[in-house]
Amino acid sequence: MTAVTPDTTELQERPMAEAEMWKTYRYNGFRVMVIQQWDDPFGRRMVRIESVDDGGQHATGLFEDDFLRDAEAE
Repeated sequence: MTAVTPDTTELQERPMAEAEMWKTYRYNGFRVMVIQQWDDPFGRRMVRIESVDDGGQHATGLFEDDFLRDAEAE
């Protein structure tokens, strides 16, 4: 079995908006903060967010584009 790398040309050609580190956002009804950013093995930007109002007890990682589509900066 051979792994196939997806075509990332589309990702490279369009400028990507960036989430700001340590900035607070509203996301799915919660206040969250971006605590980490990285590129996945296929070159897609990822963010790790954690909840603000409960002392960071909840956190998750997701594609930055998906996060920015639904997040509102505070």
